[in-house]
Amino acid sequence: HLIQRRIRFNTHSVGMLILLLFLSAFDVVHSSCPSGWELRHAGECSERIDIGYFYDDEVTDAVIAKCQAFQAVPVIIHDDGGNSYWASQAGYLPIGITCNTSTKRWEWFDGSALSFKPANNNYDAELDAECTTGCAWFIPDSSGKWSHRCDHSSNYYYIWCTTQVDKPAIKDCDNFENDSDDSVCYQIGATAENWQDAQIACRSYGADLASIHNIQENSFIRRLAVSMGTVNGVFLGATLSGKGKGFGWIDGTEWDYENFYPGFPIEGLGDCLSMDTLGVNGQWMNMDCSNKLAVACVRHPNTSYVDECSAGPWVEGQIIYSPGYPYDATLPCDYFLTVDAGKRVEVKIQLLEANTCCDHLILTDSYLAGNIVANLTGEISSNTYTTQSSNLMRVSWQPTDGMNVRGFMMSFRGV
Repeated sequence: HLIQRRIRFNTHSVGMLILLLFLSAFDVVHSSCPSGWELRHAGECSERIDIGYFYDDEVTDAVIAKCQAFQAVPVIIHDDGGNSYWASQAGYLPIGITCNTSTKRWEWFDGSALSFKPANNNYDAELDAECTTGCAWFIPDSSGKWSHRCDHSSNYYYIWCTTQVDKPAIKDCDNFENDSDDSVCYQIGATAENWQDAQIACRSYGADLASIHNIQENSFIRRLAVSMGTVNGVFLGATLSGKGKGFGWIDGTEWDYENFYPGFPIEGLGDCLSMDTLGVNGQWMNMDCSNKLAVACVRHPNTSYVDECSAGPWVEGQIIYSPGYPYDATLPCDYFLTVDAGKRVEVKIQLLEANTCCDHLILTDSYLAGNIVANLTGEISSNTYTTQSSNLMRVSWQPTDGMNVRGFMMSFRGV
């Protein structure tokens, strides 16, 4: 799939923008962390690596080289929460403090300043003095103290390397392309398994399936799709809802334009909206939501998504998001799900991105005093969980950290 400016279309831009694509097939199922690494704290993927015996005055260079081999960095700490977390992992843990030989000041390996130091002077005095090369800094134990060593003595070391997960930016188009006329950002994605998966794919990056409000937008989406070889149609962001000719836009915008083929929508043909990209006018038709079709996404850069805990009510098949998804996951929320009597609740976790240190999604049988069905954290996609006997389920999002992760999205049904 490719990205393109809405009006200023040219083949040179298409070639350049290939380099900006995220997710080779625009797939919902993805992992933010490298294979084998874990999302542990503050949106950082990390992995413990044994590096063997090194002299203390050479270990910093060894740590940097080892982490760089994974396109990662040594442990860098900017707040009390980070220091407490890494202290809990410590066993003479090397941290990424290096000497800037120009300023003679200690700084982090990535060039950022030592804006944070452990409280109550819980660090060796050398941190406040002129730095020297050939020295290393460690967290030796759970006290969180930063210790300084320049000894030429050999010790066995394990290290942690970290990378930061990417999140969509709420104030710009990020990997989408901006139209300067109205600041609307578009992207065409590859085939989704169904309409719901198409919306999940868009929402994973702070977007929605596309709404269309004039002939210029309609023509652009059709032309953009054809330029990428998508001539079998695209899902649009509307379903039957009682608005307009029975349809309403999922992003909540006004139904103020339509471009149906004559005679459409046809009753019984399907409840989801699509555009025919083979026809030159990009006309619309309704179709079965379970069909496979390419995806047209739209992002309004300055639109704030729901950032408060909603009480519902929730309905089967609805895509449910944690508050602030995918920009902020710090707000806790409880979701009470109900299906018909005699059935059990099956929840599908479309995507969970949580810090394993302290963020949990807890599923329980019934609303109160029920057995725990699952206690989830880290990265999960497309997993299902079912109540044991009840037609009720409580889903409790409990982020103690919630920093720099997306949170979760899910759907449910009765089985």
